[in-house]
Amino acid sequence: ALMKDQVDNLNRATRTQTAASINGSLTLPERGAVMDKVRLGGIGILYISPEPLRNFSVAQLIKSRDVGCWVFDEAHCLSKWGHDFRPDYLHVSDFIAHYSKICSRPALVGAFTATAKKDVIEEILSHCREKLSIDLESFTASIQRENLSFQVCPVTRNEKYDVIYNCLQESLAGNNGGAIVYCSSRRHTEELSLFLNEKLIHSKAFHAGRNEPDKRNIQDDFIEGKIPVICATNAFGMGIDKKDIRLVIHADIPGSLENYLQEAGRAGRDMEPSDCILLYEQEDIENQFSLNAYSKLSIK
Repeated sequence: ALMKDQVDNLNRATRTQTAASINGSLTLPERGAVMDKVRLGGIGILYISPEPLRNFSVAQLIKSRDVGCWVFDEAHCLSKWGHDFRPDYLHVSDFIAHYSKICSRPALVGAFTATAKKDVIEEILSHCREKLSIDLESFTASIQRENLSFQVCPVTRNEKYDVIYNCLQESLAGNNGGAIVYCSSRRHTEELSLFLNEKLIHSKAFHAGRNEPDKRNIQDDFIEGKIPVICATNAFGMGIDKKDIRLVIHADIPGSLENYLQEAGRAGRDMEPSDCILLYEQEDIENQFSLNAYSKLSIK
């Protein structure tokens, strides 16, 4: 979702087709077409996740081009202190270092994230210094978003869906913008979407269990305004560049403060007033503790 949305918007903004991505949602013919364009020099900006760099054909493809700059997005994934550490991000630095030796010139590197605390930033800087022999200069912006209004609404389980319906009805009345309702499970997204559709609020459920064509179609329809409401797990929204999201509701408490700030921050990117509503239910907290504990045990 992140790469497709960014590629589509960049190409639309520049009125070119010079950006592309290699990702798991591509069919084999689509993947082959992108690789051919990269090989022939028709692609100037390539979006790629870390994992494909371990693939021999992809690695050789990139090494065949003169890369002017490497950019880490979601750079907190480089840090074990980050909320979403991914070991494959560390392999990217080894790949860049090897590429730089082949090209006999130092790498130009940028690293961007909206959710890095002080210890995460320090680890990212240290990682680049150790692996790439470069000192990144840090630019830190304020996390304040004056156009966003944050609210916490205590609810009971029985009234939660009705509160969500009322909030959406008020937000979407005479408004062309969209809304995202985040849920903690796939089942909740499906149940809530069914409830809202029965109440005549057009919505779709989005989660990792959907097939790629469905996810792509839902995302495109939401961006274009054909679907006003998405009921989603956190599989939806990373990097979604829909500027007029007027409302983000968390039907369940997210797993961390970092997750909440990132997900709520998808509202009001056009700098118009927008609302972020967190529904508080005591049992949600207990469920999150259970989910986090299970996740840590699974990782071990």
